[in-house]
Amino acid sequence: MWIVVLVVGAVVAVAWIVVGVGRLRFGRRLAREMDALRAVPAGVAPVHLAALPTPVERYRQLAVGDRAPVHTLQLRHGGTFRMSPTSKMSAILGTQLFTADPPGFVWTGRIRVMPGLWVDARDMSVAGTGSMRVLLDDVVPLVDARGPELDQGSALRLLAEMVWYPTSLFDGRSVTWSPIDANHARATLRTGDHAVSGTFEFGADGLPLSMTAERFTDEGELRPWGGVYRDWRTVSGMKVPFEADVTWQLASGPCTYAHWLVDSMEFDALPS
Repeated sequence: MWIVVLVVGAVVAVAWIVVGVGRLRFGRRLAREMDALRAVPAGVAPVHLAALPTPVERYRQLAVGDRAPVHTLQLRHGGTFRMSPTSKMSAILGTQLFTADPPGFVWTGRIRVMPGLWVDARDMSVAGTGSMRVLLDDVVPLVDARGPELDQGSALRLLAEMVWYPTSLFDGRSVTWSPIDANHARATLRTGDHAVSGTFEFGADGLPLSMTAERFTDEGELRPWGGVYRDWRTVSGMKVPFEADVTWQLASGPCTYAHWLVDSMEFDALPS
């Protein structure tokens, strides 16, 4: 009996060591990727758009005003996430670094799939190139994806999330706007050699209600995708949302797979 106990204890100890080493490696790689994002060379002096569509100009005045441009944003969030269209929502904790010059992000999230078991994900868009890695408990690789379709998807995510550091939405080097009607405008984001576009809808208060676009699914199919923004607050002189839902419009119907609740936002913090 004692031999069995010792063997089981040894196996558990080895498992904890493997998981610990995996988490250490994941953390170090994430730190390198964030450093690489910060190191991407900045462009020339900002170009401010001379004229914006009416709802976009109203949003700019409400959200930004005369506030100086943001260079970086470190965001932390909670909420829930769905691993597949048929799975239930699971708790998630996430951290995201955004840069404005040029636009990019590195995001990591921990998803609790059951007691004691977590999935760790990392999504990024750097100089127009996207990448997604998913690991079980920082050890077992589940996804390691890149390519043109992922580049497009990561860039659309970046465009939709620029509302968290909205000065970036009014830098003509990377974002241009086209009018649609009194409540809608089309934004085009250029990162690296790529360009993506999405439609923003603005509410009666002048702030964005949603952003929608055609995005590639994991199966390589273009489907309607987008986010809805709520709970707008003033942080560091800007109006930003503290709640967002992200939804795919699939053949089987709408699938809301992410519900983000912002915990904290830190602008232009020096790297630790």
